Amino acid sequence: MKKSNDLLIGVFTIILLIVLYWGISFLKGENLFSSKRFFYASYENVDGLTISRPVTINGFRVGQVSSIDFNQHNASLIVQIAIEEDVVFSTNSVLEIYDSDIMGSKSLELKMIPGDINAVTGDTLLGTIATGLTSEVTEQFGSMKVGLDQLIISFDKVLKEVKDLSSTANRLLLSNENQISRSIENIEQISNVVELRSKNIDNLILNLSNISDSISAIDFVSFSKNVMSISSELNSLLLNIQKSEGSLSKIVYEDSIYNQLKYLLRDMDDLIIDIKENPKKYINISVFGNDKNSKK
Repeated sequence: MKKSNDLLIGVFTIILLIVLYWGISFLKGENLFSSKRFFYASYENVDGLTISRPVTINGFRVGQVSSIDFNQHNASLIVQIAIEEDVVFSTNSVLEIYDSDIMGSKSLELKMIPGDINAVTGDTLLGTIATGLTSEVTEQFGSMKVGLDQLIISFDKVLKEVKDLSSTANRLLLSNENQISRSIENIEQISNVVELRSKNIDNLILNLSNISDSISAIDFVSFSKNVMSISSELNSLLLNIQKSEGSLSKIVYEDSIYNQLKYLLRDMDDLIIDIKENPKKYINISVFGNDKNSKK
């Protein structure tokens, strides 16, 4: 009786272990009732790929990643996959790591490339890494981050220069506050003077306008004709003088007339001087109507 109970307990324990193993394998995505074929691929970097990640063909799951081992000889990573579906592909096929979702989870894509030799279990396939959305976003964000860093640095420099300019302006304002106040007062005084003199300025502008109208009313054509006529007459007069024609030309060119005029002027000067010195000689005035000569 006791032996039969022990036997039942043992059998039940074995069944539980089998169910537990099957459950764990099922949770891992393994199918214990299918024949598996194992293939390998070598990578320098698995880019976050983990065990139990699915292996797909055109989005259809055909297996999973069973193990990832580190190769001590060339520091590479050996990925083992278990193909559960009965699919045939050549040794030219590629196992490519790609982003299976927007969160960046990695999976394997079996890209079937035609070839003469079919792959069998234990073969090593070419391993590649696809440029996924996450990588592209990371690269774009990296370049954007560099540009943003440069922009922030430039903005910091601009802020520093603005701060320095503000400090300098404040110092200038404080040191020249009195002068600035006087300048403002002077400007106000000038504005008042301009306002007071605006009427005079208006009158001046009006006078200038009247003068301009008067100037515009002048007949410049007649004026120019008169000037030309006077000029021609002066020209003819000068020609006559040069030709020794007329009294004026004789006065200019004949010395005798000049000498006579000179002598005449000198005699007149002498006469005027004598009259000033001896006025009685030329003017005889008697108070009582008779002079001394009449008495004699």
